[in-house]
Amino acid sequence: MAKSGGGGVGANGDVKSAVQAALAGLEEDKLAEKRAELYKGWEQVSVNKDGRYIYGNPDARFTLVNYEDLECPFCKQFHKTPKYLVDTANNGAVNWEWRHFNLAFHEPMATKAAMTAECVAEQKGPKGFWGATNYWFEHTQGNGKGFEDSAGIPALFELDKAAFDTCMQDPKIIQRIKRDMDAGTKDGVNGTPTTIVIDNKTGERESIVGARPFAGFVDVIERMVKGGLEKAPAPAQAKK
Repeated sequence: MAKSGGGGVGANGDVKSAVQAALAGLEEDKLAEKRAELYKGWEQVSVNKDGRYIYGNPDARFTLVNYEDLECPFCKQFHKTPKYLVDTANNGAVNWEWRHFNLAFHEPMATKAAMTAECVAEQKGPKGFWGATNYWFEHTQGNGKGFEDSAGIPALFELDKAAFDTCMQDPKIIQRIKRDMDAGTKDGVNGTPTTIVIDNKTGERESIVGARPFAGFVDVIERMVKGGLEKAPAPAQAKK
């Protein structure tokens, strides 16, 4: 009776390799889907003249200057509100400008989170920044606890890991975050989220503290529009 030992082992090895390859393919497909989700809904992004990240029409009449801490649970709850406001505004009338404002009792994780978003953006641009901030909010436990899989962000965003690690120690990135926090102190910010609604046409500004609902922002903007109309000079009458 013929022995099947050698051929059997080889066949089993081929089957095992095929299964492993199939599983690896499935994992890669899942990862590709996950990567596609990172940027979904963040199409209209840019960097303004001050080097800050903008979502929405860069020439919008109204800007939401939003001071946030990526470890703040109220910011996590609030994060979708300004995006929805930008997405539903008529004719691109509103944009959203991000500024970091890390709270001391969320450190050191708050700064790590902010630097992570900035360092993703260094390689992936403004879309990477918004994708990274959104991803952090979706996964963090908040209150300075972060999340276990944060070390996988470079692979998830397909970053050069060595360049990312260097960026995470870069004084330039630390200074960029400090600049936002200094601006927040100047703007009277002492908690997050804090949003300053700016009418770029009239220069009027109004500060909104906390995770206010969508309607609260609409009220402020409508009031600014009405105020701007009231302040506008009456049209000159035609001479008879």
